[in-house]
Amino acid sequence: MNSSNEKLNKVSYQYVLIDDVKIAYREAGQIGNPVLFLLHGFPASSHMFRNVIPNLSQHFHVIAPDLPGFGFSDIPSPAAFKYSFENYSDLISKFLRKLNINKASFYLFDYGAPILMRLFTKRPEIIEMLIFQNGTIYNEGVGNVLKDIGKLLMHDTIESNLKLKKYFELDYIKWEYLNGVQNVSKIAFETYSLDQLLINRDGVLQIQIELKKDYKNNITLYQVWQNFIKKLQPITLIVWGENDEVFNKEGAQSLAKDLIYSKLVFYPTGHFALEEFGDAIQEEIINYWNLNFN
Repeated sequence: MNSSNEKLNKVSYQYVLIDDVKIAYREAGQIGNPVLFLLHGFPASSHMFRNVIPNLSQHFHVIAPDLPGFGFSDIPSPAAFKYSFENYSDLISKFLRKLNINKASFYLFDYGAPILMRLFTKRPEIIEMLIFQNGTIYNEGVGNVLKDIGKLLMHDTIESNLKLKKYFELDYIKWEYLNGVQNVSKIAFETYSLDQLLINRDGVLQIQIELKKDYKNNITLYQVWQNFIKKLQPITLIVWGENDEVFNKEGAQSLAKDLIYSKLVFYPTGHFALEEFGDAIQEEIINYWNLNFN
């Protein structure tokens, strides 16, 4: 590899201060190239994009932050920072302005979907292309896992709270990575281990529970977001692990049905599709962007 490619593929690990909260982010690629913004979900961080950033950065200026309470960003106290999807969306909007990003393609995964959809309804001009991966804005896409968590949150008993905590322990986190995959040997040990280590930090468990409680406010906005994208009709690539039990493939099918300028590709894997099919998905992103913008 020549020196120019080595420089291009180099990932930098940086921090920026937004409202007194230190946000960690990964950045790669040449400034001036089209921006590709990658946003993680639960229980992950920008680490989930580690394998695809180098190749994507040959075509895009790639930015991938960690949300507060996740990854290597700050963990402000709930008294200083409201852990809600609405507040995360406001923070991401400020983050983009801080980095002078006025237009980008966005990767919407898991929690990233409702966070970014809130942003898009306020700033639709920022969208260049959307990439949905196992993050839904349709009731049909909500799997039994989230429904079961919702029922436990409604009961709020000693028994239900003990059951709820299991969704933040290693057995469940590992299940999210391994369930539905073709070949478990493709899933790196550090994925679920790192996520669990970060959840085990002081105060993070309660933050994650508060976010689960807040998820119902996303579902109430699903119809608003559906109407928004049907009217806007953004160019959209949908890449989906079809065996996911957190966000069902029906959510992907509903999205594709509503969007004229979309392409849907299913992969025979689970929730974290990049772990097993990262090479194929990054190729789809590059090819679909080139097809529509070159």
